[in-house]
Amino acid sequence: MKLEMITEGLKELLLENHYNPATIHFYERDWKKSHTFLMNEYGDTEYEMERGLRYLEKQYSLITRYNDGTLPQQRVQLLRVVHMLEDYSLHKVLSRRYYASKNPLTVGESYSSLFREYTDCLGSSELSASTINHYKGIATVFLDSLTQRKILSARQITMDICNSYLKTLAGYSFKTVEQNVCDIRHFLRFLYSSGNMPDNYAEKLHMPPISRSAKIPSAWQADELKAMLAAIDRNNPTGKRN
Repeated sequence: MKLEMITEGLKELLLENHYNPATIHFYERDWKKSHTFLMNEYGDTEYEMERGLRYLEKQYSLITRYNDGTLPQQRVQLLRVVHMLEDYSLHKVLSRRYYASKNPLTVGESYSSLFREYTDCLGSSELSASTINHYKGIATVFLDSLTQRKILSARQITMDICNSYLKTLAGYSFKTVEQNVCDIRHFLRFLYSSGNMPDNYAEKLHMPPISRSAKIPSAWQADELKAMLAAIDRNNPTGKRN
C-alpha cells in the first residue's frame, strides 16, 4: 500500500480517537520525512516494514545507536511510527493504542449498550474479579477494532473479521495470543447466546499456528551479553533502571 493512503487513513483514526494535536503533528512530520526517503531511495511510495526500518537507520541511525547503547529514550517512539504504518497497511486499524494512559480505550457509542449487557452478564457469573476485568479489557479492544473498521453492529461480524482481528496479535507471545483467543471466544459465545450475532463463531475460532517455544533469536554471544551487563554502573538510578 502507498504511504499516502496509509497516512490518510491513520490521520482519520487519530482524529476520531481524540489524539492530541501535538501528537498528530509529530506523526505527520515524520510521515513527510518517510515520504521523501521512499521517493529518493526507491522512486515510489510503496510502504513495508523493511523500508520503514531502513528509513529509521538512515534518518536517525536508530539501529546503529541502539546496538552501541547511545539511543536516547525519546527516539524509541520512532519505532511506534513504523509499527503504526505497518499495522494499518495490513489491518486498517490503529493497533496497540490501548496502552496509552493519556488516551485510554473506551467503547464507542455503537457498542455501549451491548457492552453493558456483557458486563452485566459477567457480573452475575461466578468468575473472579481479575478474570472479569480481563474479559472486559479484551472485549473493549475487539470492539474498538470493529469500530475503526466501520463495523458498527455485531450482526456484521463474520468469521473473516474474527480471523482478521487475530492477525493483529502477530508478534505477541504464545501465552498472550492464547489468552486473547480464549477471551474473544467467551465474548463471541455471549453475542450468539444473547441473540446479538446470528452464528456461533466461537466454535470456529482456532489458535493460530504459533510455536510454544518461539522466541526472538539472539545475535549476541553469551560472553558479549555478560560484558554488556557488566558495563552498567548500578550505583546510580539510571544504571539500576538499565
